[in-house]
Amino acid sequence: MSAISNLSDEAQSLARVPLFRRLEPHELEHLAEEVEQVNYKAGEIIFHEYDTGDALYVVEEGAVRIWVTDEDVQEVTLAELKPGQLFGEMAVLDRGQRSSSATAMVDTHLHRLT
Repeated sequence: MSAISNLSDEAQSLARVPLFRRLEPHELEHLAEEVEQVNYKAGEIIFHEYDTGDALYVVEEGAVRIWVTDEDVQEVTLAELKPGQLFGEMAVLDRGQRSSSATAMVDTHLHRLT
């Protein structure tokens, strides 16, 4: 675990995400260089359902609500994500449309990887 403690703060943060845990330290550092830091205020939309998926996100601080609009035009919450959790990856992997919307529940700091 000492190799992890020698990493940059960004790489250490990414190392806590299950998807990235198996990466080697040099791979984590490379990934950290590609990540953009983004902030959203409470209630701000991160992306809308049906948007083209162009990035995945990792919650660093704050909380994100993943939701859809049902046939009665009511918002239905699918998940509430906390620090260390990843979202938006499916639309990026298949280059398709977002299957849900994402909103910051509180002031939120995210890692964005295109």
